[in-house]
Amino acid sequence: MYRVKRRALSGVQAGCSTADLKDQGIQDYTLSWLKAEGLIASSRTCGTCGLDMKWEACGDRSDGYVWQCRKQINGKRHWCERSIREGSWFENANMTLEEVMKFTYWWCQDLDQWQIKKQLGIGSHAAVDWDMFCREVCEVILFEKREKIGGPGKLVQIDESKTGKRKYHRGHVVEGQWGFGGIEEDSRKSFIETVENRTEETLLNLIKEGRTRHSHCFGLGRV
Repeated sequence: MYRVKRRALSGVQAGCSTADLKDQGIQDYTLSWLKAEGLIASSRTCGTCGLDMKWEACGDRSDGYVWQCRKQINGKRHWCERSIREGSWFENANMTLEEVMKFTYWWCQDLDQWQIKKQLGIGSHAAVDWDMFCREVCEVILFEKREKIGGPGKLVQIDESKTGKRKYHRGHVVEGQWGFGGIEEDSRKSFIETVENRTEETLLNLIKEGRTRHSHCFGLGRV
């Protein structure tokens, strides 16, 4: 469990219960960790005056904080407010920061969608949406982060496979797509490509190309 660092908040009233203070302490620690890890912004610039905004306690938001600027320029005071989630993985999410973090972590640990849904007590639509968000991030990384595998002293295992489906989930496979891939033994880096044919020329070109997608992305093929 996290070691909670309790500290007084400017927006906490004197009449808060012990449980409220504990929850607020956990939330503060979580936000500090998110900023330190670069998962949410640790600073913001005001779009009106161009100066640094302040991290302020805010009782009408579930996150408890907001970026604000109320500076006075040329005798006129302006007011600017921005969400602490803006530009992050948490932006536009209806779940709390803690729920989003738990969903993402459990998804990476290969828990099924219905298991995460049950643990968090969220609706089916939210569970499906976040499952798709996680997959999309993996897809982006798989296509953008490429590098060659193999080389002198490196052993790469290659294989081909056909994936398909059964009509009404019964009988033999009637449709499918051939895939060809390889995996580097030491690093576990791998590549996989769909192929229209399995001729010698096609497969040799893929072996020479030997592109890999980063192997730390999990869950891309789950249903």
